[in-house]
Amino acid sequence: MCRENGAGLCFSEMIPAIALTFGATDARRRVKCRPDDHPIAVQIEGSKPEVMAQGAAMAEEAGADIVDVNAGCPSRKVTNGGAGSALLSDLMLLERILKEVKAAVSCPVTLKVRSGPTTGHIVLEEIAQIATDCGIAALTLHPRTRTQGFRGSSDWNHITKLKSLVSIPVIGNGDVLTAADGIRMMATTGCDGVMVGRGAMGNPWIFSGLLAAWRGEPVVPGRAVGQAWLRTVMRHYDLLSEDLGDDDRLAAKMFRKHLARYARGMRGAVALRRNLAEVGSRGTLMAAIRQVLEDEERLPPLEGPQPDDDLPTEEM
Repeated sequence: MCRENGAGLCFSEMIPAIALTFGATDARRRVKCRPDDHPIAVQIEGSKPEVMAQGAAMAEEAGADIVDVNAGCPSRKVTNGGAGSALLSDLMLLERILKEVKAAVSCPVTLKVRSGPTTGHIVLEEIAQIATDCGIAALTLHPRTRTQGFRGSSDWNHITKLKSLVSIPVIGNGDVLTAADGIRMMATTGCDGVMVGRGAMGNPWIFSGLLAAWRGEPVVPGRAVGQAWLRTVMRHYDLLSEDLGDDDRLAAKMFRKHLARYARGMRGAVALRRNLAEVGSRGTLMAAIRQVLEDEERLPPLEGPQPDDDLPTEEM
């Protein structure tokens, strides 16, 4: 859905390399690359160089155009195993991983990082040197530290700093929630591209806004409305159902979180969230959507901030 709305490069869900090498069902699902979904970067995480190399080779074989190594995820279930942003505290291990992954594939290898382990320990200069020595094709920086998680504001000055240290492309990430944010990030940091994560959840239209802004065209703020909103939501559901082998009930259950995100800020969003458990088929999904659209027309506007408790605390 992001690509159809203008995203130029998309990334898979983060995949544990060890799960991929053991043939775990969920890992096999995440690594699957659709023929019409390119260019695609498959992102892997892990702390064992030989396992990461094997996982990278499997990702390339599955159709990945790029293999992306994650050294930025702050989730404890990832960092407790020494992976993700924990690698920022063991840069020698990170370098070994990058060298072995690079040797295992013929496609470009990229790296996603945070600024450092803590605000008192920033490792941008070290990361820049490692990326250069290992032949990394591009760097993506989320300018918070491991200990910050997603609290506070990302420090875009770190993107500016990293850009000054390397000759390869630098992609900025963090707190890009609108097209205006993305344009401001590029203008103030000099980064070569913008990665949107949480800002695209329930709002794939952010990419069409970014493209319009870059072209100097008028940007329509916010989400699509009416039939345009409906077409996008149902297109997303149908793609998910197809990906799950046309399992209507499983697709409907998995789509509940997406529907809540698409409806955020709409007048019927609160009632929808209370009744999401009733969505268990395409029919009940359509009924819930019709109710949201009816509520949008007849209820007064929502006031105050809308709940974001369906947003994850983790990001690739």
